[in-house]
Amino acid sequence: MKDSLNIAIAGATGYVGLELIKILSNHPKATIVYLCARKSIGKSINIFDKRIKKKNLPKISEIKKINWNKVNILFTALPNGEAQKIAKRIPDNIKLIDLSADFRLNNSKLYKKWYGIDHNCKKLIKKSIYAITEFSRNKLNNITLFLVLAVILLLSNFH
Repeated sequence: MKDSLNIAIAGATGYVGLELIKILSNHPKATIVYLCARKSIGKSINIFDKRIKKKNLPKISEIKKINWNKVNILFTALPNGEAQKIAKRIPDNIKLIDLSADFRLNNSKLYKKWYGIDHNCKKLIKKSIYAITEFSRNKLNNITLFLVLAVILLLSNFH
């Protein structure tokens, strides 16, 4: 499909990852290319949630196996602190939509206060936005990292 987004999801087997898969697998502009988790490599995602009916979803793989030339967007549905590690390693052309708190706050000292761990990606905080697309749509084109509350709206409005 023209304008389709090729998506990788890190943390696919957790609650947020599974909910995201259900939403994205029914979205006409989304193609899930990679489902990543640390455990259950090679297994089908529907063993974690029987409500995921789509048959052509990829098997679970490790994030280091992603071919970044095949992906436009990486969703991270990981524990706090993990998306920071990944954000440092992905190519600049990949949009990161973080569903944890790693890029929610724009101040690393506040992050440490609220989440109890140091923020290890301070330079990328300035390149991120915590947004609801209806209120921030005009700011999204110049942002590398996202934490988005309205995933479906972002996908339907993101080119």
